[in-house]
Amino acid sequence: MTTWQNHWMLRGAVFVISRLMPIWIVLCAAAAFQFHSIFTPLGAVVGPGIGCVMFFMGITLDLARLKMLLKKPLTVVLGSAGKWVFAPVTGVTTAVIFCGLHTAIGSGIVMAGIVPSGTSANLNSLIGGGDVAYSVTMSAVDTLVGPFLTPLIAKLCIGTGVHLAYLPFVWKMVRLVFLPLLSGIALQSFIPTTRTYLTPFTPLLSAFALYGIVLGIVSGAFHVLSLNSDIIPLVALAVLLQVGVQMVIGYLYGRLLRVDDRSCRSLVFEVGICNSALAAVLAQDVFGSMAAVAAIANMVCNLTMGSMVAALMKGNLRIGKGRKRKERPQILSNGKEVRYGESLRK
Repeated sequence: MTTWQNHWMLRGAVFVISRLMPIWIVLCAAAAFQFHSIFTPLGAVVGPGIGCVMFFMGITLDLARLKMLLKKPLTVVLGSAGKWVFAPVTGVTTAVIFCGLHTAIGSGIVMAGIVPSGTSANLNSLIGGGDVAYSVTMSAVDTLVGPFLTPLIAKLCIGTGVHLAYLPFVWKMVRLVFLPLLSGIALQSFIPTTRTYLTPFTPLLSAFALYGIVLGIVSGAFHVLSLNSDIIPLVALAVLLQVGVQMVIGYLYGRLLRVDDRSCRSLVFEVGICNSALAAVLAQDVFGSMAAVAAIANMVCNLTMGSMVAALMKGNLRIGKGRKRKERPQILSNGKEVRYGESLRK
């Protein structure tokens, strides 16, 4: 296991396939549009792909650290609550400004702000020197409450203009998110070695699942995109503003809560990056392909902006402002302690 974990081939594969995710997302979207007839069958695996990502998250979740944080849950609850307040408000505001709330595009933009935080938020928190355990714990709370809050907020915000069956929506969230996550947690609880052996490979498996989701959704939306190609630049601008504003609000919210700098960095990605892949699946099923395109555009944007912001934060760790900072070590999923910003230098 240790050999595999530190093997140069695995590290190289993780870097190429997972760390370069924004590039691959764009390439997958372009390929799905250009060769849509080839990738259309992948539309059938979009839902299972989301379930796989949630399952892998459940397997790799640090349960000991999760229990430790949940003993003093106020900071975690407030951080997660900020995401469920600021991201939906930003999404609704963006939709109203750019295209109208009760349109397919508007529904997709709103959906991208009312789902749990994305798993890439945890990765970017690590890269940017945030509190990884805090980030993962907030994501876990988001995922647990998401099956209930997402359909409720959708019904309140956009359900008046379209037909949205609440209970089937809740069941879809439970089936795609809650059950796979609990299955992963149960597996690592009853067979602890599962987490040990699978953790090094989960970034690759999750990345491949995500790429399959993009290929399936974009290829399925080919005809809608072709007929509405003139609106794509407007969608790109809207989601760019949406993600950027959410990230800024996340940092300011951390300052308002008076948490430390590492926690503020984690809140940037907690509020700024939502699970757009899940949003795309739900938007496509409920509001149609064009709504899913808006969520996919958000995915490309938040992955790209997230990695760029994390890289800038990493640079700030090295340069600083002439002050020496004493930071607590972060506990990674493999149990190792990593000092502030140290993981990326290895």
